[in-house]
Amino acid sequence: MRASRKTYRFFLWIIILSVPFYAIGKLGNSVFPVELPISALMVVCPTLALCIHLPFKESREIFYKCFELRSANIVGYVLAILTMPVVLTLTFFTMRYTGIDLPSIQIFPLDMGILVVLFFTGAVLEEIGWAGYATNALLKNNSVLRTGFIIGIVWAVWHLIPYLQMGKEYHWIFWQCTASILKRIVMVWLFLNYGRSVLMNVLFHMQINLSAFVFPKMGSHYDPFYFCIVFTGVVLVALGLMYMIRLKKSIVGINSHRKTDKM
Repeated sequence: MRASRKTYRFFLWIIILSVPFYAIGKLGNSVFPVELPISALMVVCPTLALCIHLPFKESREIFYKCFELRSANIVGYVLAILTMPVVLTLTFFTMRYTGIDLPSIQIFPLDMGILVVLFFTGAVLEEIGWAGYATNALLKNNSVLRTGFIIGIVWAVWHLIPYLQMGKEYHWIFWQCTASILKRIVMVWLFLNYGRSVLMNVLFHMQINLSAFVFPKMGSHYDPFYFCIVFTGVVLVALGLMYMIRLKKSIVGINSHRKTDKM
């Protein structure tokens, strides 16, 4: 329980440090090459909160973990990089299938390069806190589902004001917050099962933003309602496949054990 209370104080620091950015966001002018309010600069707050919350040595160690390639295996990195593009592509075709008129996806190398640098930097600054510290701390006393839900709720609430400053409607915000919780649960699961790699979560986080803004017209046609439906379906299918694979392995193991006993 002590670890949980300490983590909640860390969350409180993030919110407190974000208040000035929320205030600046009222100016409405964006300094980014995409549709984001100035309050999006609050991405620095998880890192700042960590520096305040922990001794310098511990904060530095967590920062270094963001660039450790050996923490996760290749499967973890593949899932981190490909999950969001696959889900957003399926979302695109699902929306078209339902009759929604969407322009074709256009990818420009220069724009993509700028967005990769922008979103990777932002993901590092966030995941230092969300994955490097909070996920590790909460997993000591909580399940993957509970840990992902707690961080996902805080993550979603943290974004509420920027969403409002972007002029998003309430139903869009509701489903986007729901999507944030679902994504964080998956990120915690990947973190726990593939080497507790902060870099893996950084890449997953980067792809969340990159895929959404690659969606037609720089994300203007992105609909979190359809995303939630598709993402949930993909996760359920993946869980089903993993269950079948494990079941098959256990059956094979039982059969081989029986053959050994007969010999």
